[in-house]
Order: sequence, then C-alpha cells, then structure tokens
Amino acid sequence: MKKSILEIYALAVCFVALICLVIVLGIGVYDLIQIANPEFTINAYEYERHQSDEAFRGFSGRELRGFAPGVPVGPTEWSEEELTAQREESYQAALRAERRRAGQSLTMIAIVLLIDILVFVPHWFLARKRRAASTFS
Repeated sequence: MKKSILEIYALAVCFVALICLVIVLGIGVYDLIQIANPEFTINAYEYERHQSDEAFRGFSGRELRGFAPGVPVGPTEWSEEELTAQREESYQAALRAERRRAGQSLTMIAIVLLIDILVFVPHWFLARKRRAASTFS
C-alpha cells in the first residue's frame, strides 16, 4: 500500500488545516464567552480601575496626565454621586468595547474557518480519491 506524492501532499494540507481549525475554534469559543460575559474577560487594568470611586479617581487622573500632558483632567472635585455615575458610565463603555472587540474577533474567526474548510474539503477528497486509486492498482 504505497502512498503517492499527491496523496501525501493532500493529507499534509488536511493535517495543517485541521490544526488551524482546532486553534481557531478555541479562539472562537473564548470570543463567545467574551460576548456573553464581558465582566469575566475584561482586562485586569479596566477591572481594577472600576472597582471603587477611589480607584477610578486615581486611575483616571494618572492616565490622563500621563498620556496627554496639558489636557485638563476635568473637575478636580466631583461629588460622590457624579464620580460614581462617571465610573459606572465608564465601566459600561468598557464592557461595550469588550463585546465589540469580541464581535470583531469572531468575524475574523468565521472568515478563517470558511477559508480553512475551503482548503480542507477538496484536499480531503483528493486524498481519498488517490487512496482508492492506489488500492485498485
């Protein structure tokens, strides 16, 4: 049962496509979790920043001064209600951004899956055809 070069090539392409499929499916599952539960997958910086008004005040002041010197930071003294409202609004925006990033990644994963299937299927049929032809010879 000698394998032809064409059969070996087709099976090698199928193997690589299958590895790609497994990796992409893992990323896709994580993206689905990210869309369903962004509070769980949000990065540590954003999570810590929104845990309390004090943390939000500290992080917000540092990041604005560090990245945009000369840009006003905003009111230096917000009331507790204003600060809490700002923090909650910022947290919701961070969660929306997390979901959006996951949706973008999931779209890219769908494209890669489509290409992967379009590469895998013809090579799989080619390998089967070559195997059938070599068993009858």
